[in-house]
Amino acid sequence: MSQFSALGRRSLIRGSATALGTVVLPAPGWAEAAVPQPLATNLVTTSPRRWNGRDCLSLELTDDEQAGRLDKTRSGNGPSFAIVHRDFTDGIIEAAIGAELTGKGAPDDRGFAGLSFHIGPDFETHETVYLRMTNGRLNVPPPLPSRIDRAIQYVAHPDFHFDVSRDAFPGRYEKGADIAIGRWHRLRLEVQGTHLRALVDGVEVLTVDDLHYAGRRGPVGLFVGDGSRGFFTDLSVLAA
Repeated sequence: MSQFSALGRRSLIRGSATALGTVVLPAPGWAEAAVPQPLATNLVTTSPRRWNGRDCLSLELTDDEQAGRLDKTRSGNGPSFAIVHRDFTDGIIEAAIGAELTGKGAPDDRGFAGLSFHIGPDFETHETVYLRMTNGRLNVPPPLPSRIDRAIQYVAHPDFHFDVSRDAFPGRYEKGADIAIGRWHRLRLEVQGTHLRALVDGVEVLTVDDLHYAGRRGPVGLFVGDGSRGFFTDLSVLAA
């Protein structure tokens, strides 16, 4: 069974996953969608929305997944995403992203939304760069000093979450950024081999030189985290 066939099959048999439709995305080359159309979802629900003046796709955790993260029976930074492109190894992924808090999570949830790539065929492994919108420097009032340098984060599931990297390599896989909750920002990921460059609104904010799943061929997903509702539009994927 091919990787994407397995992905589609998984979306039908998992209770937390729902197939929402199909799109044909060329690879290599640019794939663009003003409002992204999910190929499959995992641990999230999606709906078309109008938010801050733009048509977009809205994502948030399923009720079961959110409850599991609150009672610590589910992992944060888990595979909670909507698949939007089937075939990517190296290249460029970018989208306009916004977020708000749902009120369903913990008091310290931060408005997590981002882009996942190098997703494994079983959905259980992935690399993700996400924004913590309430930690951005553009919030009024600004975030606490302990949070202002933690607005963008790289993680690799299942064993390289923020707590691991923060303890072993403080400040290396998370940085500050000029973002804010309730606003649109453009996140661009440039991936080549073991290297990643992340830009927000055209400004480089994070680089990673040791991607955990470098060279893996797999889908791209829109990611949302605990207690957060993410909004995504103007998606572009350039597979090298």
